[in-house]
Amino acid sequence: MDHTDQEFEDLQDLNTLYRSAILDTTEVVGLGIEILTKVVAASEAGTPGSLTPAEQYQAKQTLMYLKERKNDNAMFRKPGDPVPRTFQQYEHP
Repeated sequence: MDHTDQEFEDLQDLNTLYRSAILDTTEVVGLGIEILTKVVAASEAGTPGSLTPAEQYQAKQTLMYLKERKNDNAMFRKPGDPVPRTFQQYEHP
């Protein structure tokens, strides 16, 4: 019975780890959406280089956060998992 209890506890720990990673990733994706919305709006207005210094800083920081999350999420990959697709591969499979 102890073995089963330990397995259950291990699964709960793993579930907590996955949930934390999902929440962190969701937050950073939200940051990406926020700044990309500003970039697209500026581009559609014909002023793609018009981001304020604060927005430029936000874009740089968000890119850093996204890269960190990508690296952090890599620990969940297992041998045999497909490699993440590029934008071109995603758009034109």
